[in-house]
Amino acid sequence: MYKVLLVDDEPMIREGLRTLLEWESLGYEVVDTAANGKDALRKCEQYELDLLIADIRMPEMNGLELIRTIRENGGNMHVLILSGYADFEYAKQAIVQRIDGYLLKPVDEDELIDYLNSLKKELDIEYEARQKQQDVRQGNVEEDLKQLLAQGSLVGNMSQLPTSLDWKTYELLLIKTYERSEEDTAGHAQIKRRLSERLEQAGAGLAIGMEPYMLILLNKSLDNEAFCRDVYTIIADACEEHASDFTVVSGGKAAAGIADIPAAYQKALERMKFRFFLEGGKIMQEDILQPASIYETKLDWTGIAEKLYLALEIVNRDAIRQLIEESAEAMKAMGFGEAEIKAAFVELVSVVLDKLASKRPELPVREYRLRIPELYREYRFNSLTRRVTAIIEEIADSLDNTSADKQIKRMIDLIHRNYKENLKMETLAELFNYNSAYLGKLFKQVTGENFNTYLDKVRMEQAKILLEQGLKVYQVAEMVGYANVDYFHSKFRKYVGSSPSVYKKKES
Repeated sequence: MYKVLLVDDEPMIREGLRTLLEWESLGYEVVDTAANGKDALRKCEQYELDLLIADIRMPEMNGLELIRTIRENGGNMHVLILSGYADFEYAKQAIVQRIDGYLLKPVDEDELIDYLNSLKKELDIEYEARQKQQDVRQGNVEEDLKQLLAQGSLVGNMSQLPTSLDWKTYELLLIKTYERSEEDTAGHAQIKRRLSERLEQAGAGLAIGMEPYMLILLNKSLDNEAFCRDVYTIIADACEEHASDFTVVSGGKAAAGIADIPAAYQKALERMKFRFFLEGGKIMQEDILQPASIYETKLDWTGIAEKLYLALEIVNRDAIRQLIEESAEAMKAMGFGEAEIKAAFVELVSVVLDKLASKRPELPVREYRLRIPELYREYRFNSLTRRVTAIIEEIADSLDNTSADKQIKRMIDLIHRNYKENLKMETLAELFNYNSAYLGKLFKQVTGENFNTYLDKVRMEQAKILLEQGLKVYQVAEMVGYANVDYFHSKFRKYVGSSPSVYKKKES
């Protein structure tokens, strides 16, 4: 979107212009308004404007003075002048200040749209030209830096490096992005381009590609907390569309000279090796300290799996969480890497599922096995531990509700409360997370009746009560869940031994 500032001393005209058009559909964004020339100058410094639309007559500083001051200060945005009919000749004086057009008040919507459409073509051309120049400059700087990092030291003297890197301070960051999908092959390039644009706009530094990472070279130290937060925000904004998350580490203390950059790069690479153990949400500026191991032997995975299975059997959620967290911390303390920890947790979950499959055939174990690949997709230690815990606790939830008596009692209660609904075994089995045939078998074991027979009998008992209250047969049929009166008749006769009408007369 191209950024627009509206300047007029009349509030109604400012707001009228803001709401007159659907600016975004035309490729523009009205970022602000100003009430006079001095106010507009302050906002020109605040925003990187592409278009200024300003009244010719304003108090304190008129439109011509505003445009002249902007041009003298190096501002090169496009300008449209607003003027009344009597001021039109006066407004033409602005031609020497590179004005793109004049609009008479009241502004005609179609005329303004024509101007904006024409200007957008010019702005698009200018943007492409700037982008090409930036890509060329960026490419040259990237090659110089990559050569510096590959060699590990300066070759020759400082004159070999671009003057654009002649800063007082250098702070190096390394970024690892986690793309939203493997199909998003262009994501890395788009993130890098967005980073470059935002850093250039902020005058904070530059970004280059260092596969499989991205490297940022800042011209200010991260010791400034506000600057550190701003940089993190820039990175998060650049990653938002194409990456689900990212890890960013620094190369240590800010370098006083460009010759120190290779050492900072090596430091960042070392820190990045431990990214699996880092939490997100900040720039990591400290070394990762591995705790000293308190385990002299290998972990007893058979024993851990057995304890986890027993904790599941008795649905002890606290024990489940404690076992998983202790196992994770033990592996971390023993120096396990990302791949080893993931493999160990996959094996642990698989062993527990094997035990459940043999002893709890009613459980949908296959569905839980399909969750195992989720563990490989986790890229942080803590999130992996949480994912393992979530899968095991889901199994615990199922076990907590698999007592036959408890489940069937819930079904019976549901039938008695909802007998007039279209109840089906298949639907209830899905809701109770059971195989429908197995649930039907459990139901008959507890009640002595098939599900449909039990439902019909509940409905008939309720129908008898309603008929005794004097309700008409068709009303009763509908109230107990039968849309077809004839079908209700046949069911009633089957279970009660007479027709609804005969029963009603006999009981009245």
